[in-house]
Amino acid sequence: MKKVLWTAISCLLVISAIGQSFTDYTYTATDELFLNPERGLSAYKSSAVSVNYALGLRNDGLTVAQRIYSTSSFRSDSLSVSFLSRVHNDLVAAREGGIKLVMRYSYTSSQTGADASLDWIRTHIDQLGPIWRENADVIAYVEAGFIGAWGEWYYSSNNLNNTSDRRAVLYKELEELSTDRMVVVRTPGYKKAIFGNNDPLIPDSAFSGTYRARTGAHNDCFLASSTDYGTYGNIEADKTYLNLDNRYVPQGGETCNPSAYSVCSNSLVDLERMHWSVLNRDYHPGVIDGWVSNGCWPEIQRRLGYRFELINTHLQDEVKPGGSLTAEFSLRNDGFASPYNPRNCEVVIRNQDTHVEYALISAEDPRFWMAGDTANVSITGGLPPEVPEGFYSVYLHLSDPQPALHYRSEYAIRLANEGVWEEASGYNDLGHVLTVSNTAAGETYSGDLFFDFVETTSIGPEYESTPLSPGSFELSQGYPNPFNGGFTLTFNVLEEAPVKFEIFNQLGQKVATISDEDYFPGQYKVIWRPDETISSGLYFMRASTYNEFSVQKATYLK
Repeated sequence: MKKVLWTAISCLLVISAIGQSFTDYTYTATDELFLNPERGLSAYKSSAVSVNYALGLRNDGLTVAQRIYSTSSFRSDSLSVSFLSRVHNDLVAAREGGIKLVMRYSYTSSQTGADASLDWIRTHIDQLGPIWRENADVIAYVEAGFIGAWGEWYYSSNNLNNTSDRRAVLYKELEELSTDRMVVVRTPGYKKAIFGNNDPLIPDSAFSGTYRARTGAHNDCFLASSTDYGTYGNIEADKTYLNLDNRYVPQGGETCNPSAYSVCSNSLVDLERMHWSVLNRDYHPGVIDGWVSNGCWPEIQRRLGYRFELINTHLQDEVKPGGSLTAEFSLRNDGFASPYNPRNCEVVIRNQDTHVEYALISAEDPRFWMAGDTANVSITGGLPPEVPEGFYSVYLHLSDPQPALHYRSEYAIRLANEGVWEEASGYNDLGHVLTVSNTAAGETYSGDLFFDFVETTSIGPEYESTPLSPGSFELSQGYPNPFNGGFTLTFNVLEEAPVKFEIFNQLGQKVATISDEDYFPGQYKVIWRPDETISSGLYFMRASTYNEFSVQKATYLK
């Protein structure tokens, strides 16, 4: 049997395979620190988020920013258009830069400062709701906020620091957010009181969309004292509750001052026990310096949130078009937590000659791949009858299901294994070659879960679509699509500008330049007529002017 060295955790995919041969692989784990979405260290940010800021975070090894908004100017007034635009622009910049935001809103940073009335808080959440829903894909989660100093729900000039008003604020936020996004509250006692339920979530109630299933935890004084400065009432009972509840919701927050409780040995125990996903890197420096000097900092960075290690696979060698395909995976989660937002588990096959891809999105939910556990997943699916014969590489794609992020590699989960990560696509390479042949053994697939043709292929961030400047250039949708003669792009030049039109294949290789010249104001069109060397397939038409560009896709049928 062929062996491949890579890394370890447990996921299993199966497609029935009577009379089929299989190859087994084992994989080597790595201790490397690398980026993964919605987990790890976060950065505190109280000013506007820019694309460059987001890219800089990624260069520093972070994928999450905690965006804190001051609403002090609006205690008795509606949020302004400029404020709402700022929130919207932050989320747009986060998306372009490849990060997600944890968001909190507060009216004061003073214990004796004023917050807003419940009516005004509801009004503000109503205003924010459309922006939250439109940009839910780049919201990691929302901290409850609004009430009292720093939005921490303890102090309140309007006497909102009670269960009834806390419930009203939380419910309003959950109502206005997308139903697959969560809100975290300051203490486990607040959650228990709000829902009148002292029992933690269980698998049957987790990720169900109920308000209780969408309420997580944040701790703003982690390890500062025996009670984390009031986070815990009954210490052992509350920690036991969070240990179970946080298996299905996010735990985030920050440390306070160094203390006898913030030593490495105790810190690692509590980070693991409470299933921490996100921790502020900027506070408290004294605590983090202690972790660095005492040697546990690399482990904390590595294990915050999920960390999936591929252990082994059992992969089918041959399948016929229209046939049934089986793949088996075993993965271990060595992180402190599991994913808290929806996540796809996909098997992708890519033709080694044409690079055409087919993907199977399984019903498997990676959110249930619990910390410390090994997951064994079995998925059965079929190839469409029209899949061309040939040799196909096999990948595991743990993608973000949101359409705008699905094929963004920055938002896919990387496995903690040597040699598996394909950065351009966000796929994990399983090191296997599948033969698709009309002579392969096996039955015709009779189920309803099929591999689908991947219409969008990842050819690297250089070729992702970016709007062209409306000040100089306007591009219309090309036609016809698909085409077998010529593909026409029409465009308006509003002021003199250099414009270049280039054609790229699915590998990101340039196959043609159809125009590269200066244009005066006016309406134009360019036509790409592929020559005889161009094969059928998906192509990308890239129009660029100055430092901006846009990409359109078209399918050529020869």
